[in-house]
Amino acid sequence: MEQLKFVHASDLHIDSPFTGLMKTDPQVGKELQEATYEAFNKLIKLCKDERVDFLVVAGDVYDGADRSPRAQIRFRDGLRELAEAGIQSFVVHGNHDPLNGRFSSITLPEKAHIFGDSVSWKTAFRDGHAIAQIQGISYWQREVTDNLALQFTSPPDPDLFSIGLLHCNVGSISSHDNYAPCTVEDLNKVDLDYWALGHIHTRQTLREEKPSIVYPGNTQGRNPRETGARGCILVTVDSNGLVHKEFRELDVVRWESIEISIDNMNGVDDLHDEISTQLDRLRTEAVGRPVVCRIAVTGRGVLHDDLSVNNAFDNLSDDLRERQFNETPWVWIERITNLTRPDLDIESRAVQDDFLGSVLRQAELVNPDEFTDLLAEVFSDKQSTLRLPEKNDIQAWIEEAKWLLAERLETKE
Repeated sequence: MEQLKFVHASDLHIDSPFTGLMKTDPQVGKELQEATYEAFNKLIKLCKDERVDFLVVAGDVYDGADRSPRAQIRFRDGLRELAEAGIQSFVVHGNHDPLNGRFSSITLPEKAHIFGDSVSWKTAFRDGHAIAQIQGISYWQREVTDNLALQFTSPPDPDLFSIGLLHCNVGSISSHDNYAPCTVEDLNKVDLDYWALGHIHTRQTLREEKPSIVYPGNTQGRNPRETGARGCILVTVDSNGLVHKEFRELDVVRWESIEISIDNMNGVDDLHDEISTQLDRLRTEAVGRPVVCRIAVTGRGVLHDDLSVNNAFDNLSDDLRERQFNETPWVWIERITNLTRPDLDIESRAVQDDFLGSVLRQAELVNPDEFTDLLAEVFSDKQSTLRLPEKNDIQAWIEEAKWLLAERLETKE
């Protein structure tokens, strides 16, 4: 088998609007929007620097069905740059950028191929001779619930390395919409060497070899749940057809989430210093990238009371935001949440024979499922603006209410 090298990327989400951050902090939102473009530029540079044979992109090139002319031109320019370097590109569209969306009249280079709404094969060449065969399909509309993997076929040439390019949800991963659902078994039935998948934003390998089944994750984190390094997979295939995968970072701004406990802290300055230390660590680990961070302050202790009065927690948060954002590279505290508890053993108080103990015992009997129908009715006319709370949300509210009652009633007693 011919040795070859290619890059597998997906979920570029070029021109993602970051509307929430644009409202709360336009400067950070603008830098994040530009980061999707810059991550794509880094992808193109990687392909050229590594002198790969071709690039495959497994869907969601753009963030919306009505993609902007700017995003399309930048994408075209990147593929044109690859073509001028002799590098082919093979692309499918996913649920964010289906074929029935609004496209501008943009002409892509000849070495770039966009798969249509039916499964088809294309061949990758090097110096005029075939080195690999790629099979793919694009979404024709946003919501595709068919198992598209069942439409893929065994390769026409068994001597060429074969790739399946598909935007899908393998195993019904709950954190993403269940579009083009399929199973590892479905993919394994097709006699391919490598499945280049997209849609799931967390990097993962579902099967190591024959076929390798890989999600590279997205190239740039877009929200607090998409923490850590983001990028693509550099794939090298040796003469025996063995696949060697290497993750390469492409993200321009990094999202992180940390939890800091007040256990054993005696003063607000202790908390301030610990948060600063942890943010400095994230800045170092991001290797020159700005960081957007979400912080949860947890734990029990005497510091809880100091944080709960006279806007102390808000003042602390404002000071940390200002200091960290003025550093280079900056760290923006997207949210800092006070989840601390008083220095109170709530489990012991619940067994005591008094009013507070009785209240806490009654709270333990509350069933979150009892609220489901009530909340569904309350939220029925707000579905477009408010997410219906899930069982975990309700359980968290009950827990918060227990601590609030314990703190208030214990103080009064």
